[in-house]
Amino acid sequence: MTAVLAAREAYKQAEVDARMMTARARAQLGRAVEQEHARGTSYEDISKAFGVVIEQIRRYRQAYRDWNRDHPGESLD
Repeated sequence: MTAVLAAREAYKQAEVDARMMTARARAQLGRAVEQEHARGTSYEDISKAFGVVIEQIRRYRQAYRDWNRDHPGESLD
């Protein structure tokens, strides 16, 4: 039974780790969108290049802002 409980804990931790990896990657994408926009590319052009609606671009940008708010001083790199 000990092995089963240990495996369950490892599984639960893997889920937590995966969510964090996804959040970090989404924030990195949002940062890249912001940087590209600062270089003069419109959000519409970025959304067309991604093949998504502009609302998805806004979500990426929001993920970046949320990350900065929730992880002050923590690097995305």
